[in-house]
Amino acid sequence: MRLAFLVAKALLEGHFASYFARIPSAAEEPEPIVLREGGFEREARFEDSERGTVLVTVLVVREVEAEAEDVAGRAERWLRGYGWELVAENGSWRICGLDTTAPRLKERDGSGRFVYEFDVILTVARSL
Repeated sequence: MRLAFLVAKALLEGHFASYFARIPSAAEEPEPIVLREGGFEREARFEDSERGTVLVTVLVVREVEAEAEDVAGRAERWLRGYGWELVAENGSWRICGLDTTAPRLKERDGSGRFVYEFDVILTVARSL
């Protein structure tokens, strides 16, 4: 499915960079943004398609807590206001709508970096 790639593409257009599927070591990348895609939760099934949601969690990792909070807030606002029509298609999947949660402190990782997270809830349709 890889709808997280569409979220990554939108973030790149907003000049947010360094995407990973897992939090890398501080030696590999000190300040990454990590995208984790959840599974498809079907809400409705039709004869030739189905509709539901996919959760993409965005993790912003920074050395300084205020910077992690700031970057996460700016990224969340960027995604909420992004014109999804430009990248709404991904194979048989189409983004129909989007919602986000407010950024929040998740943890300090093993390297002492601050990790802020927010969720992007994508309403999607796919052809069967």
